[in-house]
Amino acid sequence: MTNLTGKYYNGVTPIGIPGEITLDKFKVIFTDGETSEQYLVSDITVSPRIGSAPRFINLPNGSQFECDDHAALDLLPQESPTEDAVAWLEIKWPVALASVIVVFCLLVTGYFFGLPAAAKPIAEHIPLESEQSLGKYVIDWLDDNNFFKHSNLEYEIQDELTAGFERLNSNLPFQKYYTLEFRSGSMGPNAFALPGGIIILTDEMVNISKSNEEIFAVLAHEIGHTEKRHAMRSMLQGSIVAIAVASVTGDATSLNAGVTGLPMLLARTRYSREFETEADDFCFKLLKQNGYSPNAFASLMERVAKKNGEKKNSFAYISTHPSTYERIQRARDAAGK
Repeated sequence: MTNLTGKYYNGVTPIGIPGEITLDKFKVIFTDGETSEQYLVSDITVSPRIGSAPRFINLPNGSQFECDDHAALDLLPQESPTEDAVAWLEIKWPVALASVIVVFCLLVTGYFFGLPAAAKPIAEHIPLESEQSLGKYVIDWLDDNNFFKHSNLEYEIQDELTAGFERLNSNLPFQKYYTLEFRSGSMGPNAFALPGGIIILTDEMVNISKSNEEIFAVLAHEIGHTEKRHAMRSMLQGSIVAIAVASVTGDATSLNAGVTGLPMLLARTRYSREFETEADDFCFKLLKQNGYSPNAFASLMERVAKKNGEKKNSFAYISTHPSTYERIQRARDAAGK
């Protein structure tokens, strides 16, 4: 015979009443010091073991008796089988801590290596035609919301830069999709690629340059982003993360925010170190193929970095993107080869 102390919950009020249960082979007797109730063992069930948490004896009248775990409880009818291995793991905090660390490492590894590896082949199998409507939507949204102003560049300059841009992308896989758009705005000297081959060049970038060759260099870099499908790969990686968060938390807010904030996200995207390096390498190669030097890219980027106040010796190795001066040096090295 085993005596267990605990709390009795009558199923009506949430307050437990201190009491005691006596267990033997055939019956269960509950007493709170004033009243006593007796039940057949076959009429009760016991909750499964969960770590070191209290267990509940479910009584026939819908009430419950809460008590500390005890070996005698395993001899009673079980609500569901206790998984011994799981129960053992739940009471071993070093094992639980190690599991958390392992899961964290797996998540980090998946984010930095698994997602990019998965996004690349998926993006490559998505036709660029399917991105065109997205790119058109983004630039229309940015224009409608006054993110940009109309370009003030003379039409002769725009035509000259457009002709050079078309020479750069001639014979490339996505040649027929490219469109160069001129805008002015608060972004300062900038150029960026939208999905579907749309590349935006700001007046401020043109004004800070000292030659068309420098402009062609930055356009070659943006062409590299398009040819390597960086915009789509970034969106795929972000979508997978948002879906995972929504699945775990049950909150789809992150999905809605990702859709509504997409235009601004694409306009202000700072690509990863890997993407920037890929686009730079593509740029240097494309410039040489067209009779230009990567030094043009280095000179323009150096001027932009000084205008933006970026320090030459800033520590970039813990950043998600390479420093401008790191990229400038790579351009100088490529020009010397």
